[in-house]
Amino acid sequence: MLTRLLALLLGFLCSGCAWMRPEPPEYESVRYPSGLVVRDMVVPSAGREVAVGDSVAVHYSLRLEDRTLVESSLDTGQPMRFRVGANDVPSGLDEGVRGMRIFGRRRLSVPGKLAFGAAGRPPRIPPDATVVFEVELMEHTPAGE
Repeated sequence: MLTRLLALLLGFLCSGCAWMRPEPPEYESVRYPSGLVVRDMVVPSAGREVAVGDSVAVHYSLRLEDRTLVESSLDTGQPMRFRVGANDVPSGLDEGVRGMRIFGRRRLSVPGKLAFGAAGRPPRIPPDATVVFEVELMEHTPAGE
């Protein structure tokens, strides 16, 4: 009986209970001068940071401020690829991936002027809408490589 009780207690202690796991770091939101708000969710400690001219592939989810999902690359399994600074994506997304490292994750609150502007993207994104991108950097090729 005592052996069984000890085995149960040991199993409980080794099961990875939430109270034994370290808390993930909490990162502060940072408001850029452009109005973009960036909150890191996962920050890798190693690797090169994304800079203008680099090519990247990101998995993303795009939501309206009320959390309505507009689209996600996870639905297709194909990350979005673009060159940073080439104006291929909304400027808030372009600005928001700078400084990320491979497998980093960020939440970007992008004001309308840095997202889809006065035109929006009918019918899903209204004019001047603030949108929220959650991005994970999957691939990073520095400029010139």
